[in-house]
Amino acid sequence: MHVPSNCHGRQHHRWRPALAMLMLALAAVTGSAHAADFDEKLKAPTMKDPAELRSQAQEYSARFAAIREAAPEKIIKDSALAREQFDVTWKIQRAIDEHKPLGEGAISGITEAGDGSYAIDMSGHPEWHDLAQTITVLLTHENLEIWIPALVARGFRPEDVAVLRDYATASDPVSASAAATMPIALGFSRVVRKYDKLKRPVPDAAVHSFWYQRARAASESNRLWVDTLMKRLDAQRGRILVSSFLELNQKAYWIPENVSAGIAAQLALVRQPDFESLVIAEAKGVAP
Repeated sequence: MHVPSNCHGRQHHRWRPALAMLMLALAAVTGSAHAADFDEKLKAPTMKDPAELRSQAQEYSARFAAIREAAPEKIIKDSALAREQFDVTWKIQRAIDEHKPLGEGAISGITEAGDGSYAIDMSGHPEWHDLAQTITVLLTHENLEIWIPALVARGFRPEDVAVLRDYATASDPVSASAAATMPIALGFSRVVRKYDKLKRPVPDAAVHSFWYQRARAASESNRLWVDTLMKRLDAQRGRILVSSFLELNQKAYWIPENVSAGIAAQLALVRQPDFESLVIAEAKGVAP
């Protein structure tokens, strides 16, 4: 999903009702990530208790604020922080999807809008901003030239711009991504076939687990893409890169999704007879 300045939208869509969109999601992990198969035993996290989730969110927010103050580049480089952000955000969004109240005392930066949706103040609370996703979208080869002047104004030198252009041209985060997410899609397809052969319904939990594992792989891929770029820049330019996109004026709305419809649409996609061949072709960059 595009994450432009003044963005209004949901960061993590966990199902897609169109095959083209599914293929795009499958292409979101850089080749430096380790390809992992779908793990049916790995359950997607859920909110067990509103108070417990608020406590987890507060602990994460405090950790994020401390890292931002001491070494903002670690927002990208710290894989544990990124995983924590992903899992806490996932729990919040799934609670919203299931219309479960988050309880008294709003999570900082996340305010109920009164219709089941929540407004996310990413400018005041950048801990809810998927920074790596923003950078991978805005620094793709097609968008790069739009953002170079802002980076130059903050301190990028000609040699840094050259590094950025070379990297964005040689390493597209979308086209290089399918190697990590393809095994997850193919593994889930095998699980669906297993249940179909047994004439048993695919558990909703298995679909949630697929969405979670696929989205988590995509999120980690974005972080690795940006981290690799930062390693090609010096420390000062790395901090400029992080601060430039961290300070974008952004607001989002997390809106409940129709989970039942999403599960049905997902299973219908996976059961298409050419699903696996399309996934493999997309991973190879071959048009279906």
